[in-house]
Amino acid sequence: MSTVIVSRAPPSNNANNKRASPSPRSSASLSSSSKRKLSVSGGPSDPLGNRAVARKTVPGEASSAHESHGFSSTMKSNGTTNGDSTGSPKSNAKFSSGGGIMSGINVDRGLVPQAIGCVHVKQLLSSPSQELALKSYRQAVRVALELRDRTTDISAFQVRRCRTCNELLTTTFMCLQCPSVGCKKSKHAEAHSRDVGHIFGIDSRSGNIYCFACKDYVYNYTLEKIRGEKEDLLEAKKLKKRHQMTSELSLDDKQLVEQNSKAPPCQAGLRGFQNMGSTCFMSVILQSLIHNPIIRNDFLSGSHDSKRCQRENCLGCRIDEIFTEFFTSPTTTGYGPALLLTTSWKTRRSLAGYSEQDAHEFLQFILDQLHATSDAKSSSDVDYCGCIVHRAFCGQLQSDIVCPNCRNVTVTIDPLMDLSLELRDRKSDASRILSLQQCLEKFTSPEKLETKYMCSFCSTRQEVTKQLTIKRLPLVLSIQLKRFEHALKSNKIDDHVPFPMQLDMTPYTTNSRSKKRYVYELFGVVCHQGKINTGHYTCSMKNREGLWFNFDDAMVTLSSEKQVLKSRAYLLFYIIKELS
Repeated sequence: MSTVIVSRAPPSNNANNKRASPSPRSSASLSSSSKRKLSVSGGPSDPLGNRAVARKTVPGEASSAHESHGFSSTMKSNGTTNGDSTGSPKSNAKFSSGGGIMSGINVDRGLVPQAIGCVHVKQLLSSPSQELALKSYRQAVRVALELRDRTTDISAFQVRRCRTCNELLTTTFMCLQCPSVGCKKSKHAEAHSRDVGHIFGIDSRSGNIYCFACKDYVYNYTLEKIRGEKEDLLEAKKLKKRHQMTSELSLDDKQLVEQNSKAPPCQAGLRGFQNMGSTCFMSVILQSLIHNPIIRNDFLSGSHDSKRCQRENCLGCRIDEIFTEFFTSPTTTGYGPALLLTTSWKTRRSLAGYSEQDAHEFLQFILDQLHATSDAKSSSDVDYCGCIVHRAFCGQLQSDIVCPNCRNVTVTIDPLMDLSLELRDRKSDASRILSLQQCLEKFTSPEKLETKYMCSFCSTRQEVTKQLTIKRLPLVLSIQLKRFEHALKSNKIDDHVPFPMQLDMTPYTTNSRSKKRYVYELFGVVCHQGKINTGHYTCSMKNREGLWFNFDDAMVTLSSEKQVLKSRAYLLFYIIKELS
């Protein structure tokens, strides 16, 4: 009897095999001779390239700008150039008592980036001027976070204004080593870094630190702890002030406030993620979970309580914390999933570091971990699991092998977690690109196996026919369009693959002649921009009000169905809409 073999590729030991596009996937091979494959469980993730070249620079957050820090400092530079291989000027700034970096900090721009963390920040925090650097960072973060909540005081925003072009509406950086402020849009902050040799900038809205030598936002535990403490302190002050104002109101005042106040529009869950070093692959998958109605409702109902969970390195707890933050906090700035990142590193070592990873493989990793950490999973019933992952994503795939001699049909049924679809029509001379419906039709059409098959019924070796159909559809249908080909030569299919907003899956089921119709509705699209060796992930998601938004790391912009349908999708997420 032919059975489905779920294969998992061994981890790659080639440290030089670095890329920024999805890796060649391991799939569930349906037969040793069958060319058609289905993804059941994810293979390992290979390193995808170093941070300096493997990814797009993190897009800025929403509007921010400034003119001066609000803390004093006096720059002292010897005007010399260091002797590193890049010929870049070396900073000899010194700390003043006002808090700007003015001590003899020599941060070498030519240092080779390492696998984990920013080597320039590590050098800074291990220098004799560590305490003064942290003091300056605390002051800059305080300025950035305090200004974030001042929506009516226009004069307060002058400290965010670019000193070269007076830009006030886009991301700007406060130099950590002098009072300079420069914008990202016109690259004035980058020019200052290049001309003076100051390589650290602080995002004037979020307080996150940016390394111009690495061309990336930097995550450092010490700095992130300082930023988190400042945020907590400001939130505590706001709550105290709100309580004092409420307690001072008379009964008549309270009634007037209630009668004449309007609730603000609900934007819960509409928030981006800070790129913490080639983590765009993680951001798009987290957005797909946040905007998945079934997953969202499960976590918001308290199915996994991170405060009570006793497991170590629990990904379920990290996801629960993200849902809590996104749906209870009024903050709209990009969220830095630092704990999720470090927990992922500890759980799967191939994810450790800042190399780009495959978004599809990370989705499978997250779903595996949510299953493993679920309290609802069944340990006794091998055919059923009550965890949210299996309830939402799991279906069944049926494989029928037909013997032409005796017409015996060998049936094999296996779990289905997602579909991986070939995009090319190999039978066509031009290898034309198919639409999503054509890909599904090709996937479920009969094919003749190249190797003869021993029939268990008539005991003869025959050239059998094999057909795959979906026996049971899941509530959430996850589809991977196999854009990355790894044969004799690696290649990316960058053509547009047409896909619908509503997808009728009935023709691809085992009982396709049934009068029941299984209609799915699109709620998420993940795209990969770039070539096979370098790229960046973005996504489009539909919120609870039916509006489409585009997520590019921390940047969130309104989109439309028309724009979504034009995108070059890599992953598609559909949810059951109609069962009639």
